[in-house]
Amino acid sequence: MFVRELADRARGLRAASFERQMGPFALMQRPPPESRVEQSKASGPGTSLNPVFQLKPPPSSIDFGDLLVALLPPPTADGLLELFIGRSADCELVIEDVQVSKKHAVIRWNGTAGVISELGSSNGTFINRHEMKDEWTLRDGDGLSFGQSHFIYLLAGSLHRRIATLR
Repeated sequence: MFVRELADRARGLRAASFERQMGPFALMQRPPPESRVEQSKASGPGTSLNPVFQLKPPPSSIDFGDLLVALLPPPTADGLLELFIGRSADCELVIEDVQVSKKHAVIRWNGTAGVISELGSSNGTFINRHEMKDEWTLRDGDGLSFGQSHFIYLLAGSLHRRIATLR
């Protein structure tokens, strides 16, 4: 779903209602260029590139409304909220990028922030262009990179405020 589509649904909601429906945070992504998607399919699974030489900076600016929103899964019965990220179809956020491992990373909500854990990916996980090790507590507005795929981590309240300014 694009941010612009989400905005149409969210404009009539108060921030607390929006967060209850969306979850505590969201990841936004620039839609991948078709050429990269085709290239990743052609390269096949298991292809690994060295991130030191291949990691590109996040794409140039794009209209906020044209970003894709990764919707969170509902919490488990015991209240655990986690988002597995990777190429595997059993991840909650599937990224079609050959530089992304099958199970690349996971973000767990600790009640106040998302904590991202690296799951031993081949090409690493980057926060604000710095390679992370083990785990990292995310801050509102952090940039996340998995392979050549770039995301923005926003708390639900920040997303709601930004949506309110879209026309």
